[in-house]
Amino acid sequence: MIAPRTPADCFEAALEAARIALTYRTPVMLLSDGYLANGSEPWRIPELEELPDLAVQFAQGPNHTLDDGSEVFWPYKRDPQTLARPWAIPGTPGLEHRIGGIEKEDGSGNISYAPANHDFMVRTRQAKIDGIEVADLEVDDPDEAGTLVLGWGSTYGPITAAVRRLRAAGESVAQAHLRHLNPFPRNLGTVLERYQKVVIPEMNLGQLATLIRAKYLVDAHSYNQVNGMPFKAEQLAKALKEAIDG
Repeated sequence: MIAPRTPADCFEAALEAARIALTYRTPVMLLSDGYLANGSEPWRIPELEELPDLAVQFAQGPNHTLDDGSEVFWPYKRDPQTLARPWAIPGTPGLEHRIGGIEKEDGSGNISYAPANHDFMVRTRQAKIDGIEVADLEVDDPDEAGTLVLGWGSTYGPITAAVRRLRAAGESVAQAHLRHLNPFPRNLGTVLERYQKVVIPEMNLGQLATLIRAKYLVDAHSYNQVNGMPFKAEQLAKALKEAIDG
């Protein structure tokens, strides 16, 4: 699950979504909103050679040897690093396999109703998501602040403006913004531990704050707005000042 933070960032976030989907063979949700869709900012169209290589290596032939010595194509013989299964172009001779929503047997891809296989496949799919490599969370903290403002999505603009106002007024406050919401960056827990207070402004009833509390046992403070209007910098700066002052 990926959330761009600005109109221009939507392009980079879409590329990142494609990278994850193709590398790990998993669905990816790209979370935008009306504030980003109706916003604008200067953006340089990248050159083709600057874009990442998203080419896919498709299966070319059998990848498993049976006990009798015959070679077959196993659609669930996963990559040991990514746990992604191989891709075969439909209609490729010798690589035909069954697809659909019913649980498959690990390796062979045959339909399976075995409880142990279902348990294994569910845990394997979760392990694949947990193992996705994403960039570490970057923190803007020039003064070793005691309060961290953590955001995601289109709240980036108002949060950044509010943090600038507070710093201009002499307050010490740190800022970080999540792009990857599932899985979280691996260093997120370490980042959260460095701060006495964590404030999470959201345009909902506190979904990220709930996840942060549950996963990291951090007493994150929610500041929520669900009236369909974006945060204003002055409004957010006032709320953050109150949180800093306790």
